[in-house]
This record gives sequence, structure tokens and C-alpha cells, in this order.
Amino acid sequence: MEQPFVLPETAAVLAGIAAQGGPHLADMSAADMRATYLQMGALFDTPPEASVRWTDLAGGPCPLRAYFPGDAVAGPVILYMHGGGWVIGDLETHHPVCTTIAALTGLRVVAVDYRMGPEAPFPAAHDDCLAAAQFVLGSPAGLEAPVTGLAASGDSAGGNLAFYVAATLGSDTVKAQLLIYPWLDCTAPDKGSYKAFGEGFILDAKLLARFAADYLPEAGMAAGAAASPLLHPMPADLPPTVILTAGLDPLRDQGRAMVGRIAELGMEVQFIEAKGLIHGLATMRAAFPTADRILRRAITAFGDLLHG
Repeated sequence: MEQPFVLPETAAVLAGIAAQGGPHLADMSAADMRATYLQMGALFDTPPEASVRWTDLAGGPCPLRAYFPGDAVAGPVILYMHGGGWVIGDLETHHPVCTTIAALTGLRVVAVDYRMGPEAPFPAAHDDCLAAAQFVLGSPAGLEAPVTGLAASGDSAGGNLAFYVAATLGSDTVKAQLLIYPWLDCTAPDKGSYKAFGEGFILDAKLLARFAADYLPEAGMAAGAAASPLLHPMPADLPPTVILTAGLDPLRDQGRAMVGRIAELGMEVQFIEAKGLIHGLATMRAAFPTADRILRRAITAFGDLLHG
């Protein structure tokens, strides 16, 4: 079997994590998993963009954080859904990437701290993100200027949630979407990248199975349209889309497949793949300089769609 291309910066991080040893993330309690994920961000992520101010929004359906690249003006707002398999992650783990999106697009960003499994299984996260979208569309005072529409963005499970929001509300409301290595088939397909990178690249098949068990515990949930949109007909009213995948990601082929499905329907889609990099690159940019450059390229393309 041909060996995958691994960037030296990726190899160094993987070797360092392997040398530390310790329990597998999937064998930890949910609380310990969340604490470990937060610590990883402190070690591997970049600082937030100094030019972007932020505040926690009051009155929403769940905790929300707003980011402002300058003085607020009327326009669309980007709703950001964090990754972490619907089990880990929060406003802090994705704080730097939200500031980068605000800085590069010049638009306000609202991050959603949705409920997670196992405490709040499906459809809690999906419901919270849709409710957050409706709340933002109501131009709450904390956003300081009228909201004229939405854009949806997220990474991993957050990419799934972004797609759900865009598919539910349609392109008249959601003007564009940015899906960063999205999780779009939760049925653990035993083929392609899911099998090839199912071990040894931080996010692995065992961890994905744990996430699915915690958030999608009942029979049939994993194969449903919200959890696994790739297994169902595509909505006919998706907004222009940017999809970023990682070359060493079990979920890589899912992002590629979504690009093809959207293109087949004649809707606009742009595709970027981060060769030699792993899932999680959006929150590990201090360790992966290449990831920072590629992510900024994807965010810029997303911003161009919104300004165009």
C-alpha cells in the first residue's frame, strides 16, 4: 500500500503526542476529554487576532459569543459551530479561529456554544444551532447593527451543523457556507479515508465511534438525514459553498464526496485540500504553519462569496 504524504510539521506533532503516552481520548470521561481538548488548544493554537473585539451575547437560546472586526455595520453575520464530535469543544477552544474569520472577512461572527452529548444527545446540538440562527436573524441589540442575512461555518461536527443550518434555512437566508473537514456520514464506513486514516492521526475510528455513541445513542440516529446528509438526497437550495479537507483525515473522503454532490446539482462549490495535514488543523495552527496559510485561503474565499 502506498504511504500517505505527511508534512514534516505533522510528523513532528504526531511523534510528540505518541511519545507522551497516556490514555486514549475515547477512554476518558466526557469531562476529562473536554479538559484535554482545551489543553491541546493552549499548546498548539495561535493567539486570537488582536484587532478583533468580542463579547458574550445575552438573551440567546444557548451561550453565544460575538466577534467584531471593527465598528458594527448592517450586513450578514457568520454563525460558527465548533467541532468536537458533539461531545467536546466550546467557545474557548475555537476562540482564535473565530477571530481569524472575523478579521479576514470583515464581518461579524457569532460562535454557538450548543448543548452536547452524552448529557444532551441528538437533536440538542442541531436544535440549538437552528435556534441560534433565528435569534441572530432577529438583530439582537448585542450585535450593534441590523443583521441582513446569515452565513454558516463550522469544523468537523460543527461542519455538519453548519450544513444543517444552511440546508434548513435555504440560500435566501444563508448566503454562503464554509465547511472545514465536515463530518457528514456518521455510520462509520469501512472504506476509503475512514479506513486508511482510522488509526494514528489523533482523530481515529475509535474516537469517532465514541462521539457517535455519546451524541447518537439510539438505533437509526447515525444514519438519519441530519447526522449523515451524504446518505440522503441533497437539498436543492444550498448557498455557495467552500469546503476544506485535510489529507490525513478519516473524514477526508466525506468532504470530497460533498463537493461532488453539490457540483452535480449545478450549485457553486469551491474545494481546498490541505495535503499532509490532519483533522483539527484549524485549532492547531501554531504547530502547523502550513495549516494557517491554507485555512486563511479558505476563509478568504468564503469572504469573497459574501462580499460578491
